Amino acid sequence: MIEETDRLRVRNLVESDLADYQRILAYPVMATANGATSSTAPDLLAYWFEKDRHSPYAFAVVDRVEHHFIGAILYYPHQDQSATYDLGYFLEPNAWGHGYMAAAVRASWALIRREGGCLTDLYADCLPDNQRSQRVLTKLGFVPVAATSTVASDHDPDNVLWFQRTFTTTN
Repeated sequence: MIEETDRLRVRNLVESDLADYQRILAYPVMATANGATSSTAPDLLAYWFEKDRHSPYAFAVVDRVEHHFIGAILYYPHQDQSATYDLGYFLEPNAWGHGYMAAAVRASWALIRREGGCLTDLYADCLPDNQRSQRVLTKLGFVPVAATSTVASDHDPDNVLWFQRTFTTTN
């Protein structure tokens, strides 16, 4: 499964992506964005990678010019609701602010649909000071929502902002 844009290739996350996954998530700025206080241990990152790789949809974001892994897009089941997922993503810090993630997430939607998958509702959260992620979500058609028990999953709703995107048959 591959979907390409002018600048990116979005493909399934595979075992050989582990080192790049660990490299990116080991940056202190990424640990902060994930709610951790400092860099995360490699063995914990390897555990996360295996869990992420086996989530319903897990994609690598690859720069088509440099041909290297620059991020990931992950879809986790949302409270056992059919076709409803929590969207997670991360991108190498030097790739921030260039429109890569919004394009990559749209490409992942095309991949999911092409493979017969269905998206009804997506939820995403981010820290209140992560304005870049908030802009990505807004570009993708997400709207802020209250952190009710049907929205919030494993995060403390007081510490994150929640967003929702509902799909119709035309989008």
